[in-house]
Parts: sequence; structure tokens; C-alpha cells
Amino acid sequence: MKKLFNLILISTPLFAVDLIFFGGDILTMDDNQPVVKAIAIEDGRIRAIGTKEKIIKLRSWRTKIVNLQGKTLMPGLIEAHCHPIATAILSQVVDISGFIYNSRAEILATIGSAVEKSSPGKWVLAFGWDPVLVKDLRNPTLAELDSISPEVPVFILTQMMHQAFVNNAVYKAAEITRDTPDPPGGGTFLKDEQGNLNGVIYEFSALQHILKKMPKTPQGTAELLLNLQYAQYAKAGYTTIAALGPVNLAGNPLNFMASLSRNTGVPVRSFVYPIKKQLDSSRWPSGYGNDHFRIKGVKLYMDGSPYTGGAAFAEPYLNTDVTLKRMELQPNHRGRVNYSEESLLQTLTKYHNAGYQIAIHAQGEIAIQMILNAFTEILKKYPRPDHRHRLEHNALITKSQIIQAQKLGLTLSFFMDHVYYYGEQLPQIVGPDRAARFMPLGTAFAAGHRASIHTDNPATPIGPFRVISTAVTRKTKNTGNILGPAERVTVNDALKAVTINAAWQLFEDNQRGSITIGKAADFVLLSHNPLRVQIENLKDISVLCTWIDGIKVNTTPYSWANFRLLLLIIIDYLHAVITNWFNV
Repeated sequence: MKKLFNLILISTPLFAVDLIFFGGDILTMDDNQPVVKAIAIEDGRIRAIGTKEKIIKLRSWRTKIVNLQGKTLMPGLIEAHCHPIATAILSQVVDISGFIYNSRAEILATIGSAVEKSSPGKWVLAFGWDPVLVKDLRNPTLAELDSISPEVPVFILTQMMHQAFVNNAVYKAAEITRDTPDPPGGGTFLKDEQGNLNGVIYEFSALQHILKKMPKTPQGTAELLLNLQYAQYAKAGYTTIAALGPVNLAGNPLNFMASLSRNTGVPVRSFVYPIKKQLDSSRWPSGYGNDHFRIKGVKLYMDGSPYTGGAAFAEPYLNTDVTLKRMELQPNHRGRVNYSEESLLQTLTKYHNAGYQIAIHAQGEIAIQMILNAFTEILKKYPRPDHRHRLEHNALITKSQIIQAQKLGLTLSFFMDHVYYYGEQLPQIVGPDRAARFMPLGTAFAAGHRASIHTDNPATPIGPFRVISTAVTRKTKNTGNILGPAERVTVNDALKAVTINAAWQLFEDNQRGSITIGKAADFVLLSHNPLRVQIENLKDISVLCTWIDGIKVNTTPYSWANFRLLLLIIIDYLHAVITNWFNV
């Protein structure tokens, strides 16, 4: 026995690793060593990188060996900008998106059917109204929605989530009258020429006012839906997501996101940028949390969506059938900003000086320039090295603004699905010249930015390789037209935009985003090597599995975490039944 023990001791390497990968392409996203043959993992960290022969020497009797069998391993993907709570909750509501419907009649019939099936006291929430994608989808009137349902509150949210249509039952439930003032932050309860409410809710602060009055999803249910949604991100190849502006549809979103992160085996890491009210009321400082949930900064909105007339472009929207009849804009319409110069300066200064990273939604040149001007003044007065404040979406950011942002240390994240899903309509909205420079990722890379790309899910579906493909090809969905060929990027740069660049934007580049010694073992396994497939096949690459800290992620709905959440839902339900019985 002693001889056997000595033999084992002698044959065991100085340190023994937990996990070894080899047998396929390993893309590191590390320029110092872009492709390797094998890696070793110890205690959830990348311990060694090199040849198979070098790495296999580190194994012991307890080391698990993963043969990639010709598949491709790379760092786990990072969704730089999404809304997981909204996606989780909206997955349970009426889907009326232009991704599945083709006519106004079908959409209104679907909403009507939902009203007929609704329970007393419940709202009907429909998501995905999109007149740009559905050609005959003129906006509903207040009278029309009242005719569908005079008693059941009907709330119809547009695809980009910057505008909604409601009936009088919603106004009543939310206690909104013609005399209710518009909330601060640029939101508006729109009225007709006589000053009466017209059923249109415009921009985030006004939408949030109504969402607060909407019946809340029980927290146990919301946590279960969110954990299931996290699994969907993991199935798509994401190991990290950035949640910008968690939607308040189920009580305090920060609390239950933090609670969920403590579950063993949570499918993705979530880094959060709450809106101002959420952040101020939480009193959580920048950096609060753990490796699966962390407060990164604050989310602000400078302007709105290009498809509701909310983007503050330098030139007016075009006067076309799309803008005048389908989007129902006034001739020569211009989007507006949500802040005055003074209020923007005060708000940005507050969070900058408090140490938060600021992520601010900005689509049009006017909105972007106001932000750049404000940061120029702030950074001159209150310099803060390596702040990495973020500009989000950047539909029509100009080359000079891109260069100015780089000099100020601002970082850019682009919503590339505008090109894929809306590229065929953009020339009718902003004209061919502006459409060609929509989401100018190529210009950003040429200027030296470490830019990221995102889906803004649920604004568009989860799909990282669709977004990567769009960044590389700039092809539109239906016709395959190339929108702005000068803004195309290489496959390698597009991959960096969802790995190391996104990690850098999140101040996580020392921990993840590349396969580098010392970093967390967050990986995704792909069916094909993105650097080797034909470009037209990029979007068809399949995700096989992911690992977080070297542990393979369980994306099935039958995990223990989901079972525990289901038990909480049952307990909440029984508590409500018993309480109601005693009250009777």
C-alpha cells in the first residue's frame, strides 16, 4: 500500500488541474496568442494554455478531459445591452410583433381574443406593435381600443419599447386624467387638439408611470421566468449579460435579480445599470454585488426610438408613406431630447462624481452632441481617468462625433439589428445616405474604439451570430441588400465586439472576455469555427454548450434552482388562498 501511495505521489504533477480541453480549434480573443490547441482549468480559472502535449502532462486521476471532437471553443459571449426582466415577463404576454404577424387585422384579432380570455382584474399586455415592419399597421385610436375593451385595461407596447397605446381602462387604473402632469425625464401622456388624452403614451418615464400601476407578477413567478430566460441566453452562447434599465414589472427588480444570482448554477452572470430612481432608492454603490450580479452604473435616456419618431436626428425625418402614414409623424418631423443642457449637465455630473459608469441611450446626432458637450465640460472640471462612460445604440453618430467620443474616453455599443430588421425601410425614414451610415461600426473601429454590439433584447430576438453576421455583411433580412458596405467589419473584430470588447466596457476584461491565463473559465462551444466558415454561413453557427467558472451550464427547465422557485410560487399561492379564506 505504501509503495502504491508513493507511486501515485511521484506520478502526480506539481499541481493538478480540474479540467482540460483539446481536440478542436480554441479561439482565445487574445491578440498575444489568438489560437491554441489546449487549455487547463483549475478552481474555475484558466491555469495553462499551450499544445496538447504540454497541457496533458498537467492531468491527474481527478482531471476531467473534454475532447472537443473538432468543434470550436471560444470565450463565453457577452450581451452588452439587453433587458432580461422585460424579456422574461413579456414572453408570457400577447406577442404581436412584426416578426410573426403580417397584417393589422391579424394583430387586432389576437388582442381581441386575449381580452375575451382575460380574468377579472387582469390587464391585457400586448408587445411588439411595429408599423415599420407591418405595412398596414396604422396606430390604434383611443376609441378603437375602448371598443375592443371598455373595462379590461389594454396596454400595447411597441417593439422598441418607447411608445404604448392604451384604452380608458388603463387611464382609470393608473389614475391619469387630462390634468395629470407629464413625468420628468421626457415622457408624455399625449393629448388631442382639444387637450384630451388620446391613448398614446410616449417615452420611458411616462411608460414607467403606468407600469408601476400595472398588477405585478408575483416575485416567485418573476424569478422563475427570469431564471428560465437566463437559460435562453446561455443556450445562445452568452455567459454574461448587461441589463440596462431593469423594467419594474415584478416588484423591486434589483432585489430579485440579486436574490436570483445567489442560486447555485445560475445560467449567466448579470451586470446591471439601473435607471436613476432604482439606483437612488437602492443606495447600492457602484460595484455592489458578486461575480454573478453586480451594479455597474446608471442607465439614462437622451432621446427615443427611430421608429416612433423619437430619435433626435440633425435633419428631419423624410416625408414618405412610412413616416407619414405608418409611423403617423407630422411632416418634417424632428425627434426631441429628454434633457435640457442644464439638467443633462447636472445629472451626468452627479453620477460621474459618485463613481458610477454612465450608460446613456442616444440615437440621433443632436442627442449625441449634447452628451459629448456635457462630458467635455465635466471631464475638464472633474477629470476621472478610465471612466468608460457608454453611449448606447448610436444610430447616426457621425465620424467627427466618434473621434470626439474616443478622445473623451467614451465607449460605444451598437444596436446592429437595426440594419438587419429595419434596413429595407431605413431609406424611407432617413434617406439612402443616412441609412448607409446607420450604426457605423466600421468607422468606430477605424477610429480606435473598442466597440461592442448588442440586440437590446427583447427589442429584437436573442441571436448573437445573427448580429455578428450583420456586422460583417451589413445585409438586410428579406432582400439581402448591403446597407452601407463601408461600415462592414472583419469577422475577428465582430467576435471581439461580443467578447473582449464587451468585457472591457463592463470593466470585466481582467476577469473574462478572452481565454487568457488567470481569467475565469467562461466558455462557449460552437459547431463551427467562425473564422473558417463562409461569411454567408456565420448566422447559422450553432451553440452546443457553455461553461461558467469551468462548470458546464445546465439550461434545462428542470434544474434544482427552478424547482426551488416553483415551490416558492406554490407557497405564495397557498398563502394567498389561506389568507383569503380567513378573511372571509
